[in-house]
Amino acid sequence: MCESVRHCRDRKEARVLPGPLLSIIDDDDDVRQSLQDLVESVGYTARLFESGEAFLASDALLESQCIISDIQMAGMTGVALAEQLARRGNRTPVILISAFATEEMLRGLRNANVIAVLPKPLQPNALIDQIKSALAGRS
Repeated sequence: MCESVRHCRDRKEARVLPGPLLSIIDDDDDVRQSLQDLVESVGYTARLFESGEAFLASDALLESQCIISDIQMAGMTGVALAEQLARRGNRTPVILISAFATEEMLRGLRNANVIAVLPKPLQPNALIDQIKSALAGRS
């Protein structure tokens, strides 16, 4: 497993079959790339989006097995994205990432399919564990 998000960049391996599709939404290019490196290092496939609006306009909305989104972004926030998905009847699990994550925030978002709010700086193993949990719940 990766020791840090950046460490994962050096551990990427060729995959014969793509793993489950995860959508990563963050307005920071470096964060998006680091998260992609992390999830691909353990066998998942990632599609990257710079905003909630870009994600909603894409075909990934129907294909994603799990959505990972920053909370604080210009335009649509991660919370607004999760709420929008829930209003549309989309049941894809959402993992939110925030420097200001709280358990209270998570309790208020359970109806929006948010399964975790992870604090920054992100612990790679915590994210991977939440992804595994999300995917197990969809089986």
